[in-house]
Amino acid sequence: MKRSFEIRDFIKLFYKKKKFIFLVTLFITLIGGIGSFAIPPKFESKTDVLVNFTTADVVSSGEIEANLRLIETYKYLMKSNRILNKVNGSLKETFTKEELNRKVKIESNINSQILTILAEGQTPEKATNLSNTLANTFQEEIKSLMNLENVHILSPAIVGEDTKSIKPNPVLFFVISAIVGFLVSYIIVLIKEMFFTVLDTPEKAEKALGYPVIGVIPTGEGKLINDLEPHDVFTEMFRSIRANLLYVLSKNSAKTLLVTSAEPGDGKSFVSANLSIVFAMDQKKTVYVDADLRRATGRKLFQLPKRLGVTSYLAGDHILEDIIQPTKVPNLSFISAGPVPPNPTELLSSPKFAYFLDELKKQFDIIIVDTPPLLVADTLHVSENVDGCLFVVNAETSRLEQSIYSIEQLKQVQAPLIGTILNKAESSIQSNSYYY
Repeated sequence: MKRSFEIRDFIKLFYKKKKFIFLVTLFITLIGGIGSFAIPPKFESKTDVLVNFTTADVVSSGEIEANLRLIETYKYLMKSNRILNKVNGSLKETFTKEELNRKVKIESNINSQILTILAEGQTPEKATNLSNTLANTFQEEIKSLMNLENVHILSPAIVGEDTKSIKPNPVLFFVISAIVGFLVSYIIVLIKEMFFTVLDTPEKAEKALGYPVIGVIPTGEGKLINDLEPHDVFTEMFRSIRANLLYVLSKNSAKTLLVTSAEPGDGKSFVSANLSIVFAMDQKKTVYVDADLRRATGRKLFQLPKRLGVTSYLAGDHILEDIIQPTKVPNLSFISAGPVPPNPTELLSSPKFAYFLDELKKQFDIIIVDTPPLLVADTLHVSENVDGCLFVVNAETSRLEQSIYSIEQLKQVQAPLIGTILNKAESSIQSNSYYY
């Protein structure tokens, strides 16, 4: 399933992932900026050379024009093999012609008779020495090459005055690294959003799965609501879910509610347990049935030691009264999964399991059935014998493709899917807290 993005989606994505984007940008900025100090420094010196066609005190306009025509010739001569070889011989370091060419630049102004020699070096002293040596060598060579003394060093380079650091530029490195860091972090977020989409908002879940979000549960410690304060925000969230479910269930006189998810760890057992508690708090005689025969967690949630449960009844070893356990929550009973069977799918698809649910309907107002994730076929068989199904989405990990595939599985067996519950969502809960 491909996602199309609008401008507001980009803004929302930035706001939602601003912490990640900020941290990645900061990290790359620091790495790039600090790394600039490891780059060998380079300095540039400047020596100005004046070119005159004649040494006379008065220079005619024609002579000036001739001088200007000589500028390009002199620029070429400055970087000729003859000049550079003599410069190389005068320096303490030996460079190739290519290296000297890279280290030296000759600049001129069309309206000026001044040639500016710009030379690079690893220290201000080396840069100054190179530019002055080139100027002096050129001045001497022009005398022999052209029999002229029309080249004068106007201002020789002085260390500290005519030198400046050109590489590296830490400020520039920090700015470029910050821009690169922002782009990299946002592209990572964008790729993850487009190709590895997580259903982390109610809008995404409803749009992708095609079913209403019955409730949104914020990220928390995973405690059961009977251990929390009466008006804790988690309790209020489940009260809201209960109200929505009661409206749907009352229209069909429904009692049995299946809870499942796409993958392990989505929080279906946590949701099932708290739904059972919140229904019991409403004076509904409720039973939690742990039908996850492969990886049962209900006993740990309610801290009940008795292992007798669903498989004990379906195997014919015990009657219904033997496996129903009371809990410390008034109006709430619990049925464990029982000993792990070798054939869980066959047990849950048997007529005896359907009879088991029918018998529970005679004793209880609400039956919450916690089933395995839809990675196995167990839940699909159970869905044929319940009045409603709830699909739990983990806002932190539930992938778009896997969730859609799981919903399609339920549709194929015509499961009575009521809606979804978004668990571990990054939703704002301050308003409820403030009210109380």
